[in-house]
Amino acid sequence: MKLLALPCYCATLRQAARAVTALYEEALGDSGVPATQYSVLQVLDFVPNLTTTELAEAIGIDQTTATRTLALIRKSGLAIDTVGADRRQRCWALTPKGQSELKKLKPRWEAAQEAFEKRLGRTQAAVLKKVSYLAASKLAPN
Repeated sequence: MKLLALPCYCATLRQAARAVTALYEEALGDSGVPATQYSVLQVLDFVPNLTTTELAEAIGIDQTTATRTLALIRKSGLAIDTVGADRRQRCWALTPKGQSELKKLKPRWEAAQEAFEKRLGRTQAAVLKKVSYLAASKLAPN
C-alpha cells in the first residue's frame, strides 16, 4: 500500500521522522551506532560536559530516554560521565574512542545528509529543517 497523507500533524510528522531515521540508519549501516546515538555523539562533541538534563533539553528528548541512550553510549566506550556540581548530576564527554568513531562515521552521516537533500531538494530540505526546529522550539514543554 502507498504511504497515506494522514489527517493530523502528529501522525504526519511521525511518518516523516520514521522515513528520515531509516535513511540515516541505512547510511550508518553496520557501524553499531544508531542514528539516535550518533546525534548524541555530535552534541557531546559540539558542547562537551553537558549534564544529562542539559543534553535531554538540547536534543528535545525526555530525561529517561537521555539516560538510557547515554548508558548505551557509555557501555560502548564512546563517552564517559563524571560527577557534576551536584553529586546527582552526571556530566558527559566523548572518550578518544568516541571522538574516533564520530570522525570515522562522519562521511556516512554526510552521505545521508546529501541523500536527504537530493531526494527532497536542497531548498526544501533547508526549509523543512528550519520549520521543524521552529515547531520543536515552540511546541516543546517548558
